[in-house]
Amino acid sequence: MPFTVKDFRDLIRILEKHPEWQVELRRLILTEELLALPGLIRELADVQRQIVEQLLALGRQVLALAEAQRRTEERVTALEEQVRALAEAQRRTEEQVLALAEAQRRTEERVTALEEQVRALAEAQRRTEEQVLALAEAQRRTEERVTALEEQVRALAEAQRRTEEQVLALAEAQRRTEERVTALEEQVRALAEAQRRTEEQIRALAEAQQRAEEQIRALAEAQRHTEERIKMLTDKLGDVQGQVLEWHYREHAPAYFDDLLRRIHVISTQELATLLDEPLSKGVISRAERKDVLMSDVVLRGRRWTDDMEAYLIAEISVGIGEDDVERAVRRAELLQRALERPVIAAVAGRGITPQASALARERGVWRILDGTPIAPEE
Repeated sequence: MPFTVKDFRDLIRILEKHPEWQVELRRLILTEELLALPGLIRELADVQRQIVEQLLALGRQVLALAEAQRRTEERVTALEEQVRALAEAQRRTEEQVLALAEAQRRTEERVTALEEQVRALAEAQRRTEEQVLALAEAQRRTEERVTALEEQVRALAEAQRRTEEQVLALAEAQRRTEERVTALEEQVRALAEAQRRTEEQIRALAEAQQRAEEQIRALAEAQRHTEERIKMLTDKLGDVQGQVLEWHYREHAPAYFDDLLRRIHVISTQELATLLDEPLSKGVISRAERKDVLMSDVVLRGRRWTDDMEAYLIAEISVGIGEDDVERAVRRAELLQRALERPVIAAVAGRGITPQASALARERGVWRILDGTPIAPEE
């Protein structure tokens, strides 16, 4: 006995009275993949949330590394300025040491000359003493000269004293210079140690940067796997939606296609195969063409409203109708019409249609049923 619309409405009222039967009905109608779909969606949302959190944490780490790198570069720049200043101070110190060495050389030359003069004066004094006994008059003159020489010697002695004081001052200055050079050497060693630590920190930052890049590559790979999984789930979801939509149109065919035919009968695949056996045996259609028609989503038989003539309808069902769906509907309708020698209406049904597919449907005379609303080819 056929399952009528009244039987279907009675079934709905019974299910409303017994909600517990709805679960069993869903289990019988829906596939395991469709029942498991909510769990898969929740799992996908959890994975996406974890990836977003990981990417945010990685972004914060990269910003911290960039700030640390900027501070390191500022410290290295300051160290370079200090080293240049130390090099300039060292150059000035070397110039001062050279000047002091030159002054010391000139002082030694002057002391040597004074020693020569003192020796000459001593020799003259010896000769004068030898002449004292013989030259009384000369003694007076000699005493005057000696007095003059004594003044000169005192002057020379004073000059020698001042020279010695200058030498002592130079020695003290040399000592202070050596102390400053020693301090500079300590500072340079400290700078070298700081430079070594900076280089170690830079190497550590480079290693951390490399690890961060490896983590980014790992995250990118994980993101790629996630996208592939999302695409796979999306494809599965599209297939499930298409199957559900196809089942929906088959179950409600008298309602959706009532504007095209009346007294609609949904032809099963088995029944359609039986109808095509005779045209196949007569050579009207080939086995490939028979298989193509059997792959049709919905095949109906009914009577046209205009002349009450028996006619068939082939509909291609898709969530989003494209040009390929229109072409398949036209091709399969033409094959079925040739095989059965009956009028066959070509139709496409779904939730939406592309502008190109809609234009092609109008051109090829194909009916469009969008969310249950039929649209004639000329519209």
